[in-house]
Amino acid sequence: MGELGGVGGKIPAMVSNCVGVQYCRLSRIANDGCGDIEWKGGRERSRQRTRTSPTRRLGAGTHRSPSKDRARSAPPNGERSRSCSPERPWKGPGLSSRIVRMYIRGRPITMVAPMDGGEVKEAAPSKKRLELDWVYGYNGRSCRDNLHQLASGQVVYFIAAVAVLYHPTEKTQRHYFGHTDDIMCLAVHPDGVTVVSGQVGGHRRDIELPHYAKLDPYFNTPDRENWYKSRVCIWDSRTLHTISVIGAGQLGFGARAVSFSVADGGSQLAIANENRSGTMLRLWDWKIKHLITEAKATTDPLFLTVFNPTDNSQLITAGRGHVMFWTLKKNGLLTRKNGIFGKLKPKYVECISFTENGDVIIGDSKGNISIFKKDSNQAGRTIIGAHNDGATALYMRRDGTLMSGGGDKKIVLWDLDLQRPLKVSKLPKKMGKVRSICVLENNNIFVGTTGNCLCEGKIGGDFKLTTQGHHSELLTVATHPSKHEFLTSDDVNHIILWNASLRQVVWQTTLKYPVHSADFHPSGELIAVGSTSGRWCVLDAMTGDVIIKRKHASEQLDCLKYSPNGELLAVGSHENCIYVYTVHDNGRSYQKRGTLRGHSSYVTHLDWSSDSRFLQSTSGDYELLYWDVITLRHVNHASSMSDVTWATQTCVFGYSVFGMWPEDADGTDINACAASNDRTMLASSDDFGKVNLFRYPCSSPMSPGHIYPGHSSHVTCVRFLYDDSYLLSTGGADCAIFQWRVVGKGAKLDKTARGQSSTDSLEGISKLTFINDLLDDSVTNGKTQKCGFLEVF
Repeated sequence: MGELGGVGGKIPAMVSNCVGVQYCRLSRIANDGCGDIEWKGGRERSRQRTRTSPTRRLGAGTHRSPSKDRARSAPPNGERSRSCSPERPWKGPGLSSRIVRMYIRGRPITMVAPMDGGEVKEAAPSKKRLELDWVYGYNGRSCRDNLHQLASGQVVYFIAAVAVLYHPTEKTQRHYFGHTDDIMCLAVHPDGVTVVSGQVGGHRRDIELPHYAKLDPYFNTPDRENWYKSRVCIWDSRTLHTISVIGAGQLGFGARAVSFSVADGGSQLAIANENRSGTMLRLWDWKIKHLITEAKATTDPLFLTVFNPTDNSQLITAGRGHVMFWTLKKNGLLTRKNGIFGKLKPKYVECISFTENGDVIIGDSKGNISIFKKDSNQAGRTIIGAHNDGATALYMRRDGTLMSGGGDKKIVLWDLDLQRPLKVSKLPKKMGKVRSICVLENNNIFVGTTGNCLCEGKIGGDFKLTTQGHHSELLTVATHPSKHEFLTSDDVNHIILWNASLRQVVWQTTLKYPVHSADFHPSGELIAVGSTSGRWCVLDAMTGDVIIKRKHASEQLDCLKYSPNGELLAVGSHENCIYVYTVHDNGRSYQKRGTLRGHSSYVTHLDWSSDSRFLQSTSGDYELLYWDVITLRHVNHASSMSDVTWATQTCVFGYSVFGMWPEDADGTDINACAASNDRTMLASSDDFGKVNLFRYPCSSPMSPGHIYPGHSSHVTCVRFLYDDSYLLSTGGADCAIFQWRVVGKGAKLDKTARGQSSTDSLEGISKLTFINDLLDDSVTNGKTQKCGFLEVF
């Protein structure tokens, strides 16, 4: 890194060969006074600037746009009307030695360093780390048969790209990070320890690979070549390490159903995967990664594939409008027979179970339960109308009794002859339909629902919510100013207030329109939310009741925020403007103060200054503007705002955050950011399903940081709790909320923080102990070096 002599001393010359993002540090040369040198894309250019009139140079024209004012170059050193001395630095609308200009899609974004921050410190990652503490939600929307019990007593399921192991007694979670994109299916080996899960194909970003390797040693092996492609992972539920990977790069669009054989001890693995021509069924000897046989299953969607537990040569697959009975011949070929329902043929086959003698039980979308004899493909007997709105889940208990669940939210225990129900329970309201059933050894029942929730109870009794979740795309998250509480919203009008310490719902409500933005009043008693209709309202933080409704915009409100003193509310609109309201009666009365206009696209983020006088805001076309709320005018001179202290830092552009932008960013890759309240950390969320943690301020191009996987969709928002103990992140289409624990440098992976179960302290179980000093990213010239790990047995 070189240095350029400039006004006010020496500053590092930051040079970056960026594709999507380009940085340049501009510094005037005081020696000859004839021009300046601009660093852009690693190329040096020197040019003689022509003189312009002071009026035009200072941006005094009435037709100049704010964006042009900010993009204007520094006045020539030959202009003697202004001093170039360090004692009188030029503070007009142009560039000075404290300016950094970043280019996104060819558009310049000008950022000004504080007076005492003109010299950039050596780039280094944050000394703190994140550990996934809790995942809110369960994938019950598009997947079936994805809730199982392990030999340890834990319940395993998945959401996004994380497999969750929940301990019902200790109320803790553990997490498997061997996947890089959406997990679509899951099954447990007969030993109750080994788990198989399949994913769809993801994106390739080699910068993420070292961070995956910190979580799973598989990513350090030679087999990792196709680490980002669709594949099936076989892993140990005790160590959370990958044992084997099957079909990497060979499974087309990804695995849709998996199953271990039972009769032979689980030596075979069945995988149904989608490709362009339909769905393929493949049988593997998974221990030696040998493909036994394969056959084209169907061109219709396929949901399930299951081995008959009494005969490992028989498989059953099911999906839209079909059930198929497969037989593995001695010559290695698969033959099939279509299931015959007669006049009761359903639109969808939803679930499969087996009796002790190998008879097949099938539930369908009509609510019927059909029984097929082991060697027959024709339904022998049917329980018509066993459930309203579909029979969606089946579970055969050890005593030979069948348990079923349906779209009517009922869970029914049938007698041994499947003639009549013995006991019936019903799920609470708003939990969704039954998707999967898992019965534990103590006869406690876990139920996964289409509302992405988990419920626990006993048959014939009441069911209580274990894990709440959203069942549509998450839009925003807001944190309480003095409690471990946060609020989330989705695009189906659902709002939930959570307690981060108890990991439970405080209250939930439904509004008329989806909520795109939210913020707590500084008192913590009220919550303002902005909707897609242009309406905003104020909720009681204790009950969720609507207190006030207002509408001054005709398009959605993408951001809103209270001033630190609680006397003003700024609302950013899709109409390219910011509405400012005066707050009275401690947040229970509002009066419109004015409108800030100047953005050329919709407003995406905004922050208040600590004294509640100024605003900074960003827009959809990568503008960063400053506003004086007292005069309700745009601040033309960005340099005059360089020493303003901001109460929050959620704008994705600015001198203190520009280093979080990656080299190949196109302007939409980073969706949100948040600085910690102690101003030591900066978290960002991106379009690749990752949460990133940097040191704050992040003022060096492409600053090194820590990358945390888990989400499988674009991460829409990140926020720290008021005491920086946790970071919250919300996924978009994956509907997942991740609660990350913030840990300091040198802290070991804590059992409580990781949700490590005490029952897992068994002999012969290897534990992975991360030495955080080894995991610290060594930084040389701003580049992250390879990290190591230590295995202790």
